[in-house]
Amino acid sequence: VLSPGAGIWIKPSRTSRMREKRADFVAGCLGGRVIAAGGLGNEPAPLGTVESYNPVKRRWEYMAPMPTARCSSALLQTTSMLFVIGGVAQGPSNAVEALCLPETV
Repeated sequence: VLSPGAGIWIKPSRTSRMREKRADFVAGCLGGRVIAAGGLGNEPAPLGTVESYNPVKRRWEYMAPMPTARCSSALLQTTSMLFVIGGVAQGPSNAVEALCLPETV
């Protein structure tokens, strides 16, 4: 028995899965979209790719890649920006980069 407000899990269809398999990535919400950045894919090198979930089209879309590919980063979110901080590239990274969507600036 679910208590009121407990929510439910939905299994998305194949078309609404991220385009790339990724682990150890950062995620946030910007401009009404869920953003997934960096992480580790099937290759041994960190990813620089960024995807956003478009709720209108109900699918993931590629965005501009991060300048520094990395995993194990921290994410700081403001109203109009997502900051990806540090992480691991070839070794520890001191990169700080911010994603801004045109409609949120």
